[in-house]
Amino acid sequence: MTENQEYMWMKYAVKLAEKGRYSCSPNPMVGAVIISNGKIIGEGYHRKTGEPHAEINAIKSANGNTGNASLFVTLEPCSTHGRTPPCTKAIIKAGIKKVIIGAIDPNPAHAGKAIDILKGAGIEVKVLNDSVCQKINEKFNMFISTGFPFIHAKWAMTLDGKIATRTGSSKWISCNKSREIVHKLRAEYDAIMTGSGTVLKDDPQLNVRLEGKWRQPVKIIIDSLCQTPAEAKILKRGAETIIACGKNAPVERIQLIENAGAKIIQGDTGQNGKIILPELFKKLAAENISSIFVEGGSSLLGALFDNHLINKVTVFISPKIIGGEKSLSPIGGTGIDQITDALKLADLHIEQIENDIMLTGKIT
Repeated sequence: MTENQEYMWMKYAVKLAEKGRYSCSPNPMVGAVIISNGKIIGEGYHRKTGEPHAEINAIKSANGNTGNASLFVTLEPCSTHGRTPPCTKAIIKAGIKKVIIGAIDPNPAHAGKAIDILKGAGIEVKVLNDSVCQKINEKFNMFISTGFPFIHAKWAMTLDGKIATRTGSSKWISCNKSREIVHKLRAEYDAIMTGSGTVLKDDPQLNVRLEGKWRQPVKIIIDSLCQTPAEAKILKRGAETIIACGKNAPVERIQLIENAGAKIIQGDTGQNGKIILPELFKKLAAENISSIFVEGGSSLLGALFDNHLINKVTVFISPKIIGGEKSLSPIGGTGIDQITDALKLADLHIEQIENDIMLTGKIT
């Protein structure tokens, strides 16, 4: 098998992995394809946490014809018993002669272990260190290696960098197609986050509103004093809602919100009375929330940027101009003093969405 053929089959395995984009979190997206005599004899992907992994699904679909075949898998197979048995054991039992791995397991406790096990069983192993295989699991990679959720911030603004007029009018800056893309982005994440100011002003639903069945992420409101109204839409639509409030929040407000069906997570507050965000994110990680899509106002975004908590941004730029000194900009907070300290974006993706421009990049 040539190197070009290996990358061709790995590309196909990535395509399979992508089928789990909206369902497998907090587990990684993984695709697997089994090749014998230049033809596909089995394929699979990881659909959902607790269900069989991609390698197991591929082996099952091959109907016992895996002897001396080659397995292409986008991520190093698991080597320990979790919710499901280790995939390395199934690969060895299937009689597969060669395993081509797209990316190493990012978990320091597991990285490389499957390779050693497979080699010890006489199986040839090759690691491609493919950038695409690594990128598709950027959220999982960060969570499993740092214990911190992957944070993706989104906002829509006009050509002059405004998110609302001086009167607070903001609907709608972006076009319908851009807003549809936002709903798909929401569905990728374990949680959607906003601030209490946005809830009080706009009464958003913060759910996925697309045709068909889509996973509804947990909704998180940063609300130091627990001011969210019990009748707010965000408490009544879709998935579980978490209210993150300070330990100084009024007890009667906490009880009212709990009675409305929300879960309360209390955190320490700083001298400004605001929740200490890094500590909060650690608590959210303990709730197995591995990724968060942030749709907040300038105060929340500013606090997140000031604390260097954002990993990725998506900005929709509309060809409209608001103007005015009192109109609102997307990012508040303290900001930086010197332009040399400005945060920079890498791995840029720029796309025209009708008349909008969508820009996505990772914070370096």
